[in-house]
Amino acid sequence: MRKRKEFDECIEDNKLLETGIKDESLAKELLALAEHRELFWDNVKNKSKEFPSLFLEGYYEIIKELCTAILALDGWKALDHECMFAYLKNKGADIDFEYLLELKDTRNSIDYRGLMVSFDTWKNNEMRIKMVIKGLKEYIK
Repeated sequence: MRKRKEFDECIEDNKLLETGIKDESLAKELLALAEHRELFWDNVKNKSKEFPSLFLEGYYEIIKELCTAILALDGWKALDHECMFAYLKNKGADIDFEYLLELKDTRNSIDYRGLMVSFDTWKNNEMRIKMVIKGLKEYIK
């Protein structure tokens, strides 16, 4: 298993930047987009058996948008997903970071290598993903 990026390394590599601007409007826009995307996926849930890779990828995008909103609220910006998660971990957020990194890796395999996940993989992750989303939304609000 490869080494994951840590907070200090992200700062040092300029992949995690303090903007100095707590951008509440960006956070609100990202939250609205995440909720809009979530509504879409919830409305087509009867298609999850046919398109499990797209569901997993779509819900990961919701997680990414919510995490980006948290950084914006705090006046930070991450240039990659690992550093975004490293920021939240350093902040002490109550999230399973290893799971988020696993989701990121699966999403990247879908997007960049054409991985087709099984319906069972989607079903085995669906509730956990939705709980992460719920927790992130509560954190933002």
